[in-house]
Amino acid sequence: MAVQNSNPVIEQQARLLAADNRQAEPDIIRVFWFPADHEVRLVELIDQVPQSLDGELHPFYFRPSAQDNLPAPTAIAMIRVNEFGRLTLPADWGDWSDAVEL
Repeated sequence: MAVQNSNPVIEQQARLLAADNRQAEPDIIRVFWFPADHEVRLVELIDQVPQSLDGELHPFYFRPSAQDNLPAPTAIAMIRVNEFGRLTLPADWGDWSDAVEL
């Protein structure tokens, strides 16, 4: 099911990465996507990561990789389940209510 008003290329990449990451890391409990027109923004819930020390979400950023079918830059953060909705998101990500579960 496509998300209304989302960039289809970004959404396709988000869904591909979510599926690949779940396959590579079976301990991922849930994956959320924050729709944006210019980059993929994923938050993966997994309890095998350290808790945030400053109350902020710190994504890792990856460059586009056309040869890997990843045309857009990507930001991925892994957080503990109990941090969902509690951490401060990067300024241009919107808020937690914008998250779409994949």
